[in-house]
Amino acid sequence: MPSPDRDLSPEEAENIARHAREGRLDTGDPEIRRVVSRANREDVRNSLWGDMPVANRRWLLFGGIAFVALWVVGLAVPLLLTFGSR
Repeated sequence: MPSPDRDLSPEEAENIARHAREGRLDTGDPEIRRVVSRANREDVRNSLWGDMPVANRRWLLFGGIAFVALWVVGLAVPLLLTFGSR
């Protein structure tokens, strides 16, 4: 059983949630109950949103970094031009 502080893959979450629904896991143990609860949340989240492929996450990250960089440049350049001309 995975530790409660480790991220679960969609397959792990689905398997743990299924085993808990079928009564194969002892949910009387607080540690197991915590993992089952996380697995249920992950399973619902994955069924609603799906699992985003790594390539899409990478593009999203680079796009966010580029947006912030352009925003900073857009603020800094006019200020530097204004104060640099004095």
